[in-house]
Amino acid sequence: MSFRDSRRLETAIDSARSDAVSSQLSEEEKARLAQIMTIWASGYLEAMCRGVVLEYTKKRAQPKIVHFVSRSLDRLPNPNMDNILKLVRRLDSDVANDLDSFVDNSIKDSVNSIVSIRNKIAHGRPTSISIGRITEYFDNARRFARKMDELLQ
Repeated sequence: MSFRDSRRLETAIDSARSDAVSSQLSEEEKARLAQIMTIWASGYLEAMCRGVVLEYTKKRAQPKIVHFVSRSLDRLPNPNMDNILKLVRRLDSDVANDLDSFVDNSIKDSVNSIVSIRNKIAHGRPTSISIGRITEYFDNARRFARKMDELLQ
């Protein structure tokens, strides 16, 4: 996934949110849409993290190092808060500390919940995610991703 993918997913999530609010969906349809939005939100986190790290590396490293980092990030499994901060810490511990200071409980809970709920959906376990809740989670995750992007410029 790339920055382009993250922007596409961001647009899809915002559009789905608008559609859910303005349409006459049944409760079952809203629940399914919330699950889809959760999967997209997880993909957004993965794409943003990958994109930010690659851009950071491209500005500072030789092409072979960039290629290595790109291959290492082909799939960022479970982009929860701990995994993201570990990744950033490997790049720049000062930036990781700044990012960690920025993260409050609502951001941390939102990012971790997106990944946890995505895993439940992927394994066929029931979830009670709602459009309102995933919207809140995604807004917090987006704030976090933008801060990460800002700090790794």
